[in-house]
Amino acid sequence: MDKILKVIFIGGAAYGFKTYFAKQKEWQVIKINRPSNDKILEEIIYKHQNQDVYIIAQAYNGKYIDDTVNDFLDYAAGKKEQSYLFGDKKVIAGGKADLVVYIGHDSLMEWSWRKYLPDSWRWETLSKEQQAKQKSRYAAVFACKSQQYFSPPLSRLGITPLILTMHRMAPEAYSVYAMIDSWLKVESKEVTRQKVASAYSQYQKLNKPALHIFTTEYKQ
Repeated sequence: MDKILKVIFIGGAAYGFKTYFAKQKEWQVIKINRPSNDKILEEIIYKHQNQDVYIIAQAYNGKYIDDTVNDFLDYAAGKKEQSYLFGDKKVIAGGKADLVVYIGHDSLMEWSWRKYLPDSWRWETLSKEQQAKQKSRYAAVFACKSQQYFSPPLSRLGITPLILTMHRMAPEAYSVYAMIDSWLKVESKEVTRQKVASAYSQYQKLNKPALHIFTTEYKQ
């Protein structure tokens, strides 16, 4: 069965998503879209060379960060399905993605999550079938203190956390790559956390894995 990853990010950095993944041989760019509106600057679609895994990566214009967070939470809620056709292959992303990832500034530090999430999307309002689907999906947020600020909305949606952060950090692609690689190997969440922390420490030139920055659980 295909695995679909939906990655949305704001702008670019020294180790931006597009730049970093261009160097990873197992990921092949199969299509680049440049939407006519200026909210999304570029959409890049990757396929894994050895697995039926697709990444739909969207670079949002920084001035539309409000829309970026809103779209991410919609996808995490299982909303806004998006279909892509590659030859005779149909890929459904958006709210159907197995893993949704946000990379960038934590704007929930300035705005309440309640601005984006209506009460009708609470976990307890979902059917048992919807709850099972949500628990099988994963969300990750690479942004400063994302555990504190994204736990309330994401936990209400019932989606399983994969990687969140507990401190200020640089949301760059090498950590995201380490997470995706570990997740595709079906490694435990703790192993994934260790690999993400090790990648972060390597590029940030820290003496030991930055385990204090990353977590795999929501804030209680």
